[in-house]
Amino acid sequence: MRRFEAKALASAECPDINAFVVILAEHADGSGARLEIQRPLSSDEQDRRLGLDTYCLCTEEGATHYGGVMSWALTQSSLKILLDAKAAESLGVEGGFVVDFAPESRTDLKDGLERVLG
Repeated sequence: MRRFEAKALASAECPDINAFVVILAEHADGSGARLEIQRPLSSDEQDRRLGLDTYCLCTEEGATHYGGVMSWALTQSSLKILLDAKAAESLGVEGGFVVDFAPESRTDLKDGLERVLG
């Protein structure tokens, strides 16, 4: 599992990139370890045909994978995301992510995750 503490968290609808995003970053300026989870606001037939009509996971290295989350769980101050083998390999992690965060961010993070991951 790749573990880091997120000092910056954001959930936002971004019409300019046609996505709703949840971003967890190690440093307040967005640098360091980062996990972005994006879901398109709208999809077309080509997206569906190519399997791009679902969420994607992105890291600070630029690795990206569509789908692949087997489960996710929130405690009061951490997020655990378990990935299937293909997603873990694509993202360069073993098993998934554990991201610690300030407890006061939990509600906003939960709402954003439910929107992108269901």
